[in-house]
Amino acid sequence: MVTDYDRDLYTWSQVQAALLRERKFDQIDLEHIAEEIEDMGKSEQRALESYLEALLMHLLKWVYQPSFRGRSWQLTIVEQRKRLHKHLRENPGLKSRLAASITDAYDFARFGAVKETGLPLSTFPEQCPWGYEAFSDPDFWPDGAE
Repeated sequence: MVTDYDRDLYTWSQVQAALLRERKFDQIDLEHIAEEIEDMGKSEQRALESYLEALLMHLLKWVYQPSFRGRSWQLTIVEQRKRLHKHLRENPGLKSRLAASITDAYDFARFGAVKETGLPLSTFPEQCPWGYEAFSDPDFWPDGAE
């Protein structure tokens, strides 16, 4: 059976919000509301992993292709650190998932570094070579760089 939720998520969400504000709890679509709230949390987790992946990939490139270091990579590293810190400030509950997120993001960062550098996968360490405190520090530039 196709429901309003399946047909038009936007309209469904507006109706559900109005019902909640009106305290018409007997009319809300509780199952789908719970599903949407869970999806919001998953979306925040994916955003965290995306910031981590971009930061770690650029740090790998920074270390393993030092002759290509430039302003663009430097600015990307700075930007991703800022986005990461802001996202964790806005979603402090994600800190409990940080270790797992770093592990997952680093795996993708390695493959991204392979794709962007043309270097073999074996060039890059299998596990993230830096701890969160180090790689998120604005003054951290691996391999003795600035």
